[in-house]
Amino acid sequence: MVIGSNVSNLIILLPNEAHESPDLAEEQRLIGEPYVPQNTVIGPETSVIWFNGDVDHDHKITLVKGGEIILEGDVFGFNSTYGPIRLNDTGVYSYYETDVIDDDPNFVMMGNITVSEGSDLKGVSNTSKLDVSGDQMIVGTFMVPTQDLQPYIMDFQNRGLIIENFYTFKDLRGGQEGTGDEQTLLVWNAKANELGLDQAIHALQEITGILSYE
Repeated sequence: MVIGSNVSNLIILLPNEAHESPDLAEEQRLIGEPYVPQNTVIGPETSVIWFNGDVDHDHKITLVKGGEIILEGDVFGFNSTYGPIRLNDTGVYSYYETDVIDDDPNFVMMGNITVSEGSDLKGVSNTSKLDVSGDQMIVGTFMVPTQDLQPYIMDFQNRGLIIENFYTFKDLRGGQEGTGDEQTLLVWNAKANELGLDQAIHALQEITGILSYE
């Protein structure tokens, strides 16, 4: 995902079952990315927040640039956040977490952030661009069972979070009771001067509290 230069905050989702290894015989993940978006391009004016939607699992962010660890974050639990972190220097940052599942000690959750100077973010290919023009914006992703999509969209809108786009896909697990066999990824935004980061996070936490994931 490539986002526009007027995005003040990007909230990256750790989806439910983000800690599950794809190399295990029985697929437990719902989506094939431990972070959503797993690869993103931002400007130096955008701060990053990680939102833990992985039910009953704690997580930790270790940030690396040029092979050097530049940040080891605190542990943050389910339905809580880490950040905001602002990456002022341009370049490619990676972040990761090890020791997330006992059944596969070699599995590493990994993501990448490219910080690019300039509002047009030139030189980036094979990406989809999210450009919400105008006011300073908060942007994030969220995952819900497709069978309950419309009520969740209304819930987002009632809390001041606008659905910019959504993408429906087959649940890798094949479905479970209460969630069906399809998931929908929501891409949402909010005007920072109208809602504010703390209010946006609080809205996500309230919605996460009523999800049927286990």
